[in-house]
Amino acid sequence: MKTNIGSSLFVFMILALQGGLAQSAGDGSVIPLPEKDRLAIEKYLGKGVVGEAIPAPALADTTRYLAINVSARNYRLVSGPDKGKVEHHQTTLLKQDGGGTTWRYDTGARFIFFINAKANGDYIVTGATDNEEGVMTQYLPGEPLMLQGLAPGKERNITVGMKVFDLSNPDEQTHTGSLNIDYRYMGAYKVTVPAGSFDAVLVKWTFKGKIGPASLNDTQYRFFVADVGMVAAVEQMDVSAMLIYNKQRKIARVLVDKPKS
Repeated sequence: MKTNIGSSLFVFMILALQGGLAQSAGDGSVIPLPEKDRLAIEKYLGKGVVGEAIPAPALADTTRYLAINVSARNYRLVSGPDKGKVEHHQTTLLKQDGGGTTWRYDTGARFIFFINAKANGDYIVTGATDNEEGVMTQYLPGEPLMLQGLAPGKERNITVGMKVFDLSNPDEQTHTGSLNIDYRYMGAYKVTVPAGSFDAVLVKWTFKGKIGPASLNDTQYRFFVADVGMVAAVEQMDVSAMLIYNKQRKIARVLVDKPKS
Protein backbone atom coordinates (compact mmCIF):
# COMPACT_ATOMS: atom_id res chain seq x y z
CA MET A 1 0.00 0.00 0.00
CA LYS A 2 1.38 3.41 -0.97
CA THR A 3 1.49 6.31 1.45
CA ASN A 4 0.85 9.84 0.23
CA ILE A 5 3.87 11.55 1.83
CA GLY A 6 2.78 15.01 0.68
CA SER A 7 -0.67 14.67 2.26
CA SER A 8 0.75 13.31 5.51
CA LEU A 9 3.23 16.18 5.74
CA PHE A 10 0.46 18.72 5.08
CA VAL A 11 -1.71 17.25 7.86
CA PHE A 12 1.26 17.27 10.25
CA MET A 13 1.98 20.92 9.51
CA ILE A 14 -1.65 21.89 10.09
CA LEU A 15 -1.77 20.04 13.42
CA ALA A 16 1.51 21.61 14.52
CA LEU A 17 0.27 25.08 13.56
CA GLN A 18 -2.99 24.57 15.45
CA GLY A 19 -1.09 23.39 18.50
CA GLY A 20 1.20 26.39 18.34
CA LEU A 21 -1.73 28.79 18.06
CA ALA A 22 -3.51 27.16 20.98
CA GLN A 23 -0.39 27.40 23.12
CA SER A 24 0.11 31.05 22.14
CA ALA A 25 -3.51 31.91 23.01
CA GLY A 26 -3.19 30.10 26.30
CA ASP A 27 0.07 31.80 27.22
CA GLY A 28 -1.23 35.30 26.48
CA SER A 29 0.50 38.15 24.70
CA VAL A 30 3.70 39.66 26.10
CA ILE A 31 3.67 43.36 25.20
CA PRO A 32 6.73 45.40 26.23
CA LEU A 33 5.76 48.74 27.77
CA PRO A 34 6.52 51.53 25.25
CA GLU A 35 9.34 53.76 26.41
CA LYS A 36 7.15 56.88 26.26
CA ASP A 37 4.60 55.30 28.62
CA ARG A 38 7.29 53.91 30.93
CA LEU A 39 8.89 57.33 31.31
CA ALA A 40 5.50 58.95 31.97
CA ILE A 41 4.69 56.38 34.65
CA GLU A 42 8.12 56.48 36.31
CA LYS A 43 7.97 60.28 36.47
CA TYR A 44 5.21 59.99 39.08
CA LEU A 45 5.41 56.46 40.54
CA GLY A 46 9.21 56.35 40.53
CA LYS A 47 11.54 53.68 39.18
CA GLY A 48 11.33 50.11 40.40
CA VAL A 49 7.53 49.97 40.61
CA VAL A 50 6.89 48.64 37.09
CA GLY A 51 9.00 45.68 36.04
CA GLU A 52 9.11 43.31 33.09
CA ALA A 53 6.27 42.49 30.73
CA ILE A 54 4.53 39.16 31.36
CA PRO A 55 1.85 37.14 29.48
CA ALA A 56 -1.35 39.19 29.49
CA PRO A 57 -4.77 37.57 29.76
CA ALA A 58 -7.89 38.83 28.05
CA LEU A 59 -10.04 40.88 30.42
CA ALA A 60 -12.67 38.17 30.56
CA ASP A 61 -13.60 38.70 34.23
CA THR A 62 -13.56 42.39 35.10
CA THR A 63 -15.07 41.76 38.53
CA ARG A 64 -11.93 39.94 39.66
CA TYR A 65 -9.61 42.74 38.51
CA LEU A 66 -11.64 45.57 39.96
CA ALA A 67 -12.39 43.59 43.17
CA ILE A 68 -14.74 46.34 44.23
CA ASN A 69 -16.41 44.30 46.98
CA VAL A 70 -13.31 43.70 49.10
CA SER A 71 -12.53 45.56 52.32
CA ALA A 72 -11.22 49.11 52.56
CA ARG A 73 -7.91 49.87 50.84
CA ASN A 74 -5.09 52.14 51.92
CA TYR A 75 -3.03 54.02 49.34
CA ARG A 76 0.07 56.16 49.84
CA LEU A 77 0.35 59.23 47.62
CA VAL A 78 3.82 59.27 46.04
CA SER A 79 3.28 62.34 43.81
CA GLY A 80 1.11 65.42 44.02
CA PRO A 81 0.35 68.17 46.53
CA ASP A 82 -0.37 65.66 49.33
CA LYS A 83 2.68 63.44 48.74
CA GLY A 84 3.27 61.10 51.69
CA LYS A 85 -0.35 61.14 52.83
CA VAL A 86 -2.24 57.83 53.17
CA GLU A 87 -5.73 57.72 51.65
CA HIS A 88 -8.42 55.36 52.92
CA HIS A 89 -10.64 54.11 50.10
CA GLN A 90 -13.97 52.47 50.88
CA THR A 91 -16.75 51.07 48.70
CA THR A 92 -20.41 50.89 49.69
CA LEU A 93 -23.10 48.96 47.84
CA LEU A 94 -26.00 51.27 47.01
CA LYS A 95 -28.29 49.32 44.68
CA GLN A 96 -28.52 45.95 43.00
CA ASP A 97 -31.09 44.94 40.38
CA GLY A 98 -31.45 43.36 36.96
CA GLY A 99 -29.81 46.33 35.26
CA GLY A 100 -26.60 46.07 37.29
CA THR A 101 -25.09 47.12 40.58
CA THR A 102 -24.31 50.63 41.83
CA TRP A 103 -21.45 51.39 44.22
CA ARG A 104 -20.29 54.48 46.08
CA TYR A 105 -16.49 54.77 46.13
CA ASP A 106 -15.00 57.13 48.74
CA THR A 107 -11.37 58.21 48.40
CA GLY A 108 -11.24 60.20 51.61
CA ALA A 109 -12.78 63.47 52.71
CA ARG A 110 -12.81 65.10 49.27
CA PHE A 111 -13.81 62.85 46.36
CA ILE A 112 -16.70 60.41 46.03
CA PHE A 113 -17.25 58.43 42.83
CA PHE A 114 -20.32 56.49 41.76
CA ILE A 115 -19.65 53.25 39.86
CA ASN A 116 -22.12 51.10 37.97
CA ALA A 117 -21.42 47.42 37.30
CA LYS A 118 -23.44 46.66 34.16
CA ALA A 119 -24.98 43.31 33.33
CA ASN A 120 -22.48 42.82 30.46
CA GLY A 121 -19.50 43.03 32.84
CA ASP A 122 -18.48 46.64 32.12
CA TYR A 123 -17.76 48.95 35.06
CA ILE A 124 -18.37 52.66 34.43
CA VAL A 125 -18.14 55.84 36.51
CA THR A 126 -21.49 57.62 36.32
CA GLY A 127 -20.71 60.55 38.61
CA ALA A 128 -18.24 62.25 40.93
CA THR A 129 -18.59 64.61 43.88
CA ASP A 130 -15.86 67.10 44.75
CA ASN A 131 -16.60 68.30 48.28
CA GLU A 132 -13.75 70.82 48.27
CA GLU A 133 -14.95 72.64 45.15
CA GLY A 134 -18.62 72.02 45.94
CA VAL A 135 -19.56 70.45 42.62
CA MET A 136 -21.06 67.20 41.37
CA THR A 137 -20.33 65.86 37.87
CA GLN A 138 -22.48 63.43 35.90
CA TYR A 139 -20.95 61.37 33.06
CA LEU A 140 -23.37 60.26 30.35
CA PRO A 141 -23.38 57.41 29.42
CA GLY A 142 -20.47 56.84 31.81
CA GLU A 143 -16.67 57.06 31.98
CA PRO A 144 -15.11 53.60 31.40
CA LEU A 145 -13.37 52.12 34.42
CA MET A 146 -13.02 48.42 33.50
CA LEU A 147 -14.38 47.05 30.21
CA GLN A 148 -15.18 43.38 29.73
CA GLY A 149 -13.58 41.19 27.06
CA LEU A 150 -10.74 43.43 25.87
CA ALA A 151 -7.69 41.62 24.46
CA PRO A 152 -4.14 42.84 25.24
CA GLY A 153 -3.14 45.80 23.08
CA LYS A 154 -6.72 46.60 22.06
CA GLU A 155 -8.60 49.84 22.68
CA ARG A 156 -12.07 51.33 22.60
CA ASN A 157 -13.01 54.91 21.84
CA ILE A 158 -15.89 56.39 23.81
CA THR A 159 -17.50 59.83 23.84
CA VAL A 160 -18.96 60.87 27.18
CA GLY A 161 -21.14 63.87 27.98
CA MET A 162 -20.59 65.85 31.19
CA LYS A 163 -22.98 67.87 33.34
CA VAL A 164 -21.76 69.79 36.38
CA PHE A 165 -24.01 70.87 39.25
CA ASP A 166 -23.54 73.05 42.32
CA LEU A 167 -23.64 70.94 45.50
CA SER A 168 -25.29 73.74 47.44
CA ASN A 169 -28.04 73.84 44.81
CA PRO A 170 -28.18 70.42 43.10
CA ASP A 171 -30.86 71.55 40.65
CA GLU A 172 -28.54 74.23 39.26
CA GLN A 173 -26.51 73.01 36.28
CA THR A 174 -23.41 75.19 35.97
CA HIS A 175 -21.45 73.63 33.10
CA THR A 176 -21.80 71.14 30.24
CA GLY A 177 -19.19 69.52 28.06
CA SER A 178 -17.92 66.30 26.55
CA LEU A 179 -14.94 63.94 26.76
CA ASN A 180 -13.44 61.78 24.06
CA ILE A 181 -11.75 58.82 25.75
CA ASP A 182 -9.33 56.31 24.24
CA TYR A 183 -9.35 53.32 26.59
CA ARG A 184 -6.44 50.92 25.93
CA TYR A 185 -5.49 47.65 27.59
CA MET A 186 -1.69 47.96 27.42
CA GLY A 187 -0.70 44.48 28.63
CA ALA A 188 0.51 42.89 31.87
CA TYR A 189 3.60 43.66 33.96
CA LYS A 190 5.32 42.82 37.21
CA VAL A 191 4.49 45.57 39.71
CA THR A 192 6.04 46.12 43.14
CA VAL A 193 4.34 48.36 45.72
CA PRO A 194 4.37 48.42 49.55
CA ALA A 195 1.59 45.79 49.59
CA GLY A 196 3.81 43.32 47.70
CA SER A 197 4.81 42.18 44.21
CA PHE A 198 2.03 41.36 41.78
CA ASP A 199 1.20 40.35 38.21
CA ALA A 200 -0.85 43.37 37.14
CA VAL A 201 -2.74 44.40 34.02
CA LEU A 202 -2.31 48.00 32.85
CA VAL A 203 -5.09 50.19 31.46
CA LYS A 204 -4.37 53.59 29.88
CA TRP A 205 -6.90 56.41 29.44
CA THR A 206 -6.31 59.28 27.01
CA PHE A 207 -8.75 62.13 27.54
CA LYS A 208 -9.58 64.98 25.18
CA GLY A 209 -12.43 67.20 26.26
CA LYS A 210 -14.00 70.60 26.53
CA ILE A 211 -16.37 72.18 29.01
CA GLY A 212 -17.26 75.83 28.56
CA PRO A 213 -14.09 77.71 27.52
CA ALA A 214 -11.75 75.12 29.11
CA SER A 215 -10.14 72.19 27.28
CA LEU A 216 -8.45 69.01 28.47
CA ASN A 217 -5.75 66.75 27.05
CA ASP A 218 -4.57 64.20 29.59
CA THR A 219 -3.29 60.64 30.02
CA GLN A 220 -3.86 58.40 33.04
CA TYR A 221 -2.68 54.89 33.99
CA ARG A 222 -3.98 52.27 36.44
CA PHE A 223 -2.62 48.83 37.36
CA PHE A 224 -5.11 46.14 38.44
CA VAL A 225 -4.51 42.72 40.04
CA ALA A 226 -7.02 39.85 40.05
CA ASP A 227 -8.81 39.55 43.43
CA VAL A 228 -6.89 42.57 44.80
CA GLY A 229 -8.01 45.51 42.67
CA MET A 230 -6.03 48.63 41.80
CA VAL A 231 -2.46 48.51 43.15
CA ALA A 232 -0.97 51.63 41.53
CA ALA A 233 -2.18 54.61 39.51
CA VAL A 234 -1.10 57.84 37.83
CA GLU A 235 -4.10 60.12 37.39
CA GLN A 236 -5.60 63.55 37.95
CA MET A 237 -7.39 64.52 41.14
CA ASP A 238 -10.58 64.72 39.07
CA VAL A 239 -11.28 65.28 35.38
CA SER A 240 -14.01 67.87 35.97
CA ALA A 241 -11.76 69.85 38.34
CA MET A 242 -9.15 70.02 35.59
CA LEU A 243 -11.65 71.38 33.12
CA ILE A 244 -13.47 73.81 35.37
CA TYR A 245 -10.73 75.07 37.67
CA ASN A 246 -7.64 74.39 35.51
CA LYS A 247 -6.11 72.31 38.33
CA GLN A 248 -3.83 70.17 36.22
CA ARG A 249 -2.19 68.37 39.12
CA LYS A 250 -1.11 64.78 38.65
CA ILE A 251 -1.22 62.44 41.60
CA ALA A 252 0.18 58.92 41.91
CA ARG A 253 -0.79 56.34 44.50
CA VAL A 254 0.39 52.87 45.50
CA LEU A 255 -1.36 50.22 47.58
CA VAL A 256 0.01 50.09 51.13
CA ASP A 257 -1.33 46.71 52.25
CA LYS A 258 -3.25 43.88 50.62
CA PRO A 259 -6.99 44.21 51.35
CA LYS A 260 -8.94 41.43 53.04
CA SER A 261 -11.69 39.74 51.08
